Amino acid sequence: MDAVALPPRLIAGTGTSESAWKVSPQLAAAPCHPLDWWLTQDTRLVVLAPHPDDEVLACGALLQQHANRGGECLVIAATDGEASHPPTPQRSTSQLALTRQAETRKGLNRLGLGEENVVRLGLPDGQVQGYLSNLCSALEICLRPTDLLVTTYQLDGHPDHEACGSAAVSVCSKINCRLAQAPVWLWHWAGPNERLVPWHRLQGFRVPPASRALKLQALSEHVSQIATATDDGAPILEASILERAQRDVEYFFV
Repeated sequence: MDAVALPPRLIAGTGTSESAWKVSPQLAAAPCHPLDWWLTQDTRLVVLAPHPDDEVLACGALLQQHANRGGECLVIAATDGEASHPPTPQRSTSQLALTRQAETRKGLNRLGLGEENVVRLGLPDGQVQGYLSNLCSALEICLRPTDLLVTTYQLDGHPDHEACGSAAVSVCSKINCRLAQAPVWLWHWAGPNERLVPWHRLQGFRVPPASRALKLQALSEHVSQIATATDDGAPILEASILERAQRDVEYFFV
């Protein structure tokens, strides 16, 4: 049977407004659960982040809350995000990678995690799809059947996000590990009536106000993505993304 072509998932412009999501019946219908529903204190929370800052955007509050109660956390950094901006005479690709590694450390410190909580795979930014076997092998080494793995949604719109989502599905199925996939760019390219999205699988984690504040502080440490403009003059983490990060619920497909 021929593969069914998926409609394009284009990340362009300002995307769907947060005001549209706030009144969407799909988000209103998603059940929200406390921390203990998602994982017990004895469960390890593993986050597979395609790029630096994705761990904050996807589940910064969940990470902070679990770490705060003494739960074990591990962030697997698939790439160092060195392709977010083109190289310049003032900053090479390798220098940008070091900058983004440092931003990750600072951001995770805000959430109560340290460098010992990070494993870096060093896959090429923007090319994770071509290294799926490497990614799956690394996940098989790192993961335990008792873990909860959080990563980006397999139809998130960014190729690295989708590659991480696909690899997670494959490996979690193999080792019987629990999986939750976080929409990150989906909020941008999709709308509330997008039929491609399995809204019935959407579940929420209610974010306490103090945790939301720490999540925003962690995101603010990713200065290269907020202050540095791309070719079209806009920062990577533009206003609409920062607005979504202020939600009192983090959403996952489970």
